[in-house]
Amino acid sequence: MKVFRRALKIKVIVVVAKCEIFYEGRAASYAEPHTRLIIVKTDGTVLVHERDGREPLNWQPSNSIISITEEDGNVVIVSKRIRPPEVLKIVLHEIYALMITHLSKTKLRVLGTEEDMVRQVALNPSIIEEGATLVSREVSTPHGRIDLVLRSKNGYLIVTEFKRSSADIDAVYQLRRYVEYYSKFHVNVKGVLVAPSISPRAQALLKKWGFKFVKRSPPIK
Repeated sequence: MKVFRRALKIKVIVVVAKCEIFYEGRAASYAEPHTRLIIVKTDGTVLVHERDGREPLNWQPSNSIISITEEDGNVVIVSKRIRPPEVLKIVLHEIYALMITHLSKTKLRVLGTEEDMVRQVALNPSIIEEGATLVSREVSTPHGRIDLVLRSKNGYLIVTEFKRSSADIDAVYQLRRYVEYYSKFHVNVKGVLVAPSISPRAQALLKKWGFKFVKRSPPIK
């Protein structure tokens, strides 16, 4: 009991226990005694999970008022909200595991998408080739949509295929179809594959067909 109370609002409490759950609020519910995972966070958030699924069986949001009491020798976790009025009561009949710990609070770094990569190159085509200029974006062909079409300073077209993760041979074949499409119009065209990395087989295929690989990762937002 003292361990629970000392940890409130200071540390995160994680409990695996046989518990029963009572809820009163916008509705009323009851969960019979079964083994569940209970998480009590420092901001008042409470989550109760069962074996399957990502959604909790019961939960209370941050800023809930948490108290620890004892009833008939059992530890009881009570979470109250004022507006709207809600009470979640968790009676721990048997505690199988208990962890009390500090957790960090950080911001999630969102990695960019293929669209972000395309936009970045469209604004600065020299990333692909020095002196290149933008001709068009999202060009529809019978084989799919070309991300970017550029023109080199020497006048030939550059068709591109972007991948936000490692490029494989499928990406190379797709690029080849784009190049062959433009070749039918008797124009000079080069193919460029843009990705953070490339598989050895894809690299060999690029070299065989005379295409270029540009190493580029999605921008971090």
